Amino acid sequence: MATLLHFLRSLVVSLLTGFVLSLAVLGLLLACLMGLHISPIAFVADPVYLQFSQFLAVFGNGDRLEGIVAIALALGIVFSLLNGFGSYKRSQRSEWHLAMSNFPKDNFTT
Repeated sequence: MATLLHFLRSLVVSLLTGFVLSLAVLGLLLACLMGLHISPIAFVADPVYLQFSQFLAVFGNGDRLEGIVAIALALGIVFSLLNGFGSYKRSQRSEWHLAMSNFPKDNFTT
């Protein structure tokens, strides 16, 4: 039971970490593009900002912030799935090492 709780806690932590990280990165990118609107390189930043806003609006039913949250939630789920897969492979590897340590050594002598 304790192993299951550790596994679920690990999945929740990875879900939250992936969500918060991607939310911060996408929000920071949007804020930087908005901030570049008043800079001398606005002629380059404005088309990038419009394309990025349209991209986010597609995922958020017309709202950029909903798009950021939707993408962040999807990335959080992907992070937790990767963590779960890694835990599964690690347990398989440890079971294999345990099985091989109990294997008789005299079968390999020639």
